[in-house]
Amino acid sequence: MNADPSQGGRPARAGSRKSELIALASRMFREHGYHGVGMRALADAAGMQAASLYHHFRSKEELLLHTIYVVDRDMVVEQMPLLDGPGSHAERLAALVRAHITHIGANRDAWLVAGRELRALSPERLEAVQSYRRDYQRRIARHIAEGVEAGEFDCPDPRLAGLAILDLINGPNEWFDPAGRLTIEEIADRYADMVVRQLTAPARTVPGGLTTRDEDT
Repeated sequence: MNADPSQGGRPARAGSRKSELIALASRMFREHGYHGVGMRALADAAGMQAASLYHHFRSKEELLLHTIYVVDRDMVVEQMPLLDGPGSHAERLAALVRAHITHIGANRDAWLVAGRELRALSPERLEAVQSYRRDYQRRIARHIAEGVEAGEFDCPDPRLAGLAILDLINGPNEWFDPAGRLTIEEIADRYADMVVRQLTAPARTVPGGLTTRDEDT
C-alpha cells in the first residue's frame, strides 16, 4: 500500500477540530463543487481565520484529499480486518458488506465528493487514493478465493466477483435517501444476504430427502 503523501497517513481523530473541518468541507464540496468553494469561504463557514485553516491543511487540494480519504483510506483500514475476524467466510464477508453500506449512510457527503471530485487531485495524490481502492479490491477477491478453497463459496472467478460486489455495495451512494422506505441498516442487511446467496455453493438433494453442499459429497 502506498504511503499517504500528506501528514503521514494518520486519519483525523473523531471529534477533533480537524475532523470537523473535513466534515464541513465534505458538505460544501458536495453542495457547491470542489472548484466552487475557496479556502476563505471554508474558513468563514468554520468561524475561523483563513490562516488558521491553513494551519490544519496546507491547501484546498489537501483538504479535498482528506475528504476523499474518509472513504478511500479510513474506511478501508478500519474494515478490511473484518475479513480476518471470527466466523465463516460468508459471515465475515457479510459483516464487511454491512459495514461498507452503513459507512455510506454515516458519511454521505464524503462519499458523494469521493465519487465526483476524484479527478481534481494531482496525479500523486490520485495514485495514493487508488492504491487503497486496489488493496480493498484485492483483499475482497482473496477472501472469496479462500472461501472457494474452503468449500463455502462457488465462484469460478473471485477477482471478477470482488469487482461485482464492490459495484453493488457502492450503489447506495447514488440513491440512498434517509427519508426513504428502508433505513441504511435494513439496506445493509439485505445487501449482505444477496452477496452471500450469490457466492454460496449450491445445495442439492440427495437420496433420503436430505440436502448437502456439492463439496460435502
